[in-house]
Amino acid sequence: MLRQRGGRPTRFTATERFAVERIGFVWEARFRVAPLVAIDVADGYRDGRGFLQVRPLGIPTRARAGPGIALGEIYRYLAELPWVPHAMTANPRLQWTGAGDRQVNVTTAALDRRPPVTLEFDAHGDIVSCSTPARPRQVGRVYANTAWGGGFSRYATLDGMRIPTHAEVYWDLPGGRFVYWRARVLSAQMLAESL
Repeated sequence: MLRQRGGRPTRFTATERFAVERIGFVWEARFRVAPLVAIDVADGYRDGRGFLQVRPLGIPTRARAGPGIALGEIYRYLAELPWVPHAMTANPRLQWTGAGDRQVNVTTAALDRRPPVTLEFDAHGDIVSCSTPARPRQVGRVYANTAWGGGFSRYATLDGMRIPTHAEVYWDLPGGRFVYWRARVLSAQMLAESL
């Protein structure tokens, strides 16, 4: 489910591919808006660039790129590491520091910055939340650094990986927390091919 502020929730199906030894991912989703009408969305970070493309009826009509998109997608890769646990040890571009009991900060060098994400673990060692105080959020034509995070739950072993199968993502806005994305993972597979 994806929800825009002031809008109704929209269901989707998606596939996401992650790079393991570098920062990169591609998320491809389909939103069915009528029986024979769908909107395809692709976003991610690849080859040092972030992108977001919306394709109604498969026709590219709206594409966004630039430093704000790129930085936001890097935050997303770091926050979604629970879905690609082998990247936590295999990706040499990740830097880790302790952040207190059951918390670690993960960051990477990108766009002359070091975007940090805090991952929190439960007593069993599963990552249950991610957060950052200042992810870029588009507000009109500009980007505002906004507190952002998400929660992970219902861990299961899929293709030999223990990963969360339920998640939600939110912005902490002046008017309160706005949960805009909820999803359930149905399957996972380790692939040898790269993005």
